[in-house]
Formats: sequence, structure tokens, C-alpha cells
Amino acid sequence: MEVQPELITELREKFFKTPPDPKFHPADVTRVKENNNWLKRFLEHNENNMQESYNMLWDTCAWRSKFGTNEITEDNVKKEYLDVGLCFIHGKDKDGKTMFVIRCKLHTRGSKDFNELQRLVVYWFERLERETNGNQISLFFDMSESGLSNMDMEFIRYLIGLCKNYYPNFLNYIIIFEMPWILNTAFKIIKSWLPPKAIPKIKFVHKSSINEFVDPNDVLTCWGGSNEYVFKFVPEAQNNMDATLNGAFCREFSNDRTITR
Repeated sequence: MEVQPELITELREKFFKTPPDPKFHPADVTRVKENNNWLKRFLEHNENNMQESYNMLWDTCAWRSKFGTNEITEDNVKKEYLDVGLCFIHGKDKDGKTMFVIRCKLHTRGSKDFNELQRLVVYWFERLERETNGNQISLFFDMSESGLSNMDMEFIRYLIGLCKNYYPNFLNYIIIFEMPWILNTAFKIIKSWLPPKAIPKIKFVHKSSINEFVDPNDVLTCWGGSNEYVFKFVPEAQNNMDATLNGAFCREFSNDRTITR
């Protein structure tokens, strides 16, 4: 959706017409003052509805302040959760958007501290914001070898809520890989959490069809491709010097259900 420059100016003026809450993080206030692209995303997300864009912008700044979003770094996120590879950045979708991979089989519902999981996701989302310069991403749910115990509805709802409420126009696709039939009912519930305009973003793929939505060069061997990538956490500063995100060549042990590191 096209956003006219005057709408961005109007949104900025509307935000500052009421003095920002002193609890808002200075970096976020500066972002409103200077970052036209960020404001544009709120307008795109809300189809140029000024009041809804303003409400979302204000609520986002309030949430970021309360959650401590600007203070989250790899040094204060639970290292065990970073290292295991439940979530990581890898490759591009067919539109050239960066993919955020969630390997469902590596998480069992109720096995992890949920507050720490929330911080983990926000760490990655903020890193994606920086590394893509606010471009869209695709969520890639790798559901191979997953079962009912791996379907954490609260965690998925949290992910969707972030994109719906605090990361405007962030989602390109939601790619679901090899979803077991037993989880069909759960995904009907998940669809109900999405706004109608987001439903077409959901793409169900298998090894035979993954190339329709993922760049073939980025399809991992475990997804039926030839890319021998494995997650290994690399701090962000290192990544700035290396074009390869969090990776090395890898294979999965045939008898081990975790990623080789």
C-alpha cells in the first residue's frame, strides 16, 4: 500500500501533539522524530488509517518501555536458549525476505521459562530489525518430527501478537513446513488469531513444494535441499563482519533429534 509523505508527517505531529510519556525510551522517541520508514510501516499495517496507526505507535512505545526492549542483548538473554537453536535466522524466502526459523521439535510445551522465551524472540526480532533495516521477514515453522507436545499454543500466540501489535508490517509469509496432520485442529485455532488480511500469508509446504516459497539455494538438507547449514550462535558484532548469519556447515545426526553444533 502506498503511503504519501504527508501522512507520515501527520502521524509524527499527532504523536508529539500529546507530550510522550516520560517513561518512553529516548531511542524510541528519537525514532519517531527521525525514522520515516518506521512511521510508514505503522500506516501500511493499518491501511493508512491515521487513528489506528497512532494508537499502534503509542502502544508500541509503551510496550517497548515496559518490556525493556531496547535493553535486551545477547548478554542478558538466557544463553542456553540462544545456543540450542530453537529460533534462528537463515536464508531468504522467494521474495528475498529474511527467514526467521522456529524448529518446533526442539521445544516441548512447558519445558522452558516462558518469560525467557519471550525475551529470546524479542532479541531476534530486534536483531532482524537492525540487520534488515526494518524490512519484512517470513516466519518459517519447521514442524518436521513434531508432535502434540511440541505445539506450544501460548508461544505461537505470543509470536503472532508481536507481529500484530508491535512490529508493524513485519510479516511477509508464515511458512509451515511438514505439519503433521494431527496438528490440523491446532492450526485452525491459530488462524483465528490472525486478522483476515494475514490469512493468505500462511503457506503450507513440504519437501516437494518448499522451493515455491523458499530460495532453493537456502533449502537445508533436512528440508530436502542441498544447503548444509547448521545453526551456531554468532554474536551480532561478529555478524557485522561476516555476511553469513549464525551458521556453519552442518548435518543432523541420523539418530539425534537436535541440530548438530
